Amino acid sequence: MEKLLKIELKTSILKAFGSAGGGYISQGQSYETDSGRVFVKINHKPQARKMFEGEMASLEAIQKTSTLRVPQPIKVIDLPGEGAMFVMEYLKMKNLSKHPAKLGEQIADLHLHNQKLGEKLKKEGNTVAKQGHRLFQG
Repeated sequence: MEKLLKIELKTSILKAFGSAGGGYISQGQSYETDSGRVFVKINHKPQARKMFEGEMASLEAIQKTSTLRVPQPIKVIDLPGEGAMFVMEYLKMKNLSKHPAKLGEQIADLHLHNQKLGEKLKKEGNTVAKQGHRLFQG
């Protein structure tokens, strides 16, 4: 797996650091590479690629809101056989307990962003539908 990771990340350095973590769904490991630190999630189930692609899209969507600092998604890589790896920027997770109010505000901002986006899309959908109806009435 590490050989595949080196090839896919085009790195000559791939050194694990920290302890490997196991969650209920996926395993995780942090690595030092030529271009900095990354965090890799590994899942050996057949649906892993789809799950990680969804997670990648979610992180990209959150980034676009500029409300929360989330890891930069890098790549989803298929494992030989079944499963996949999800490579993302490594973020040092410390002092989170010092900023609960800020985190709460950021999450509220994210929900507000999503609500405003939903309202905008609904309004645009109605406008497009009305314009299309006028075009086809002739």
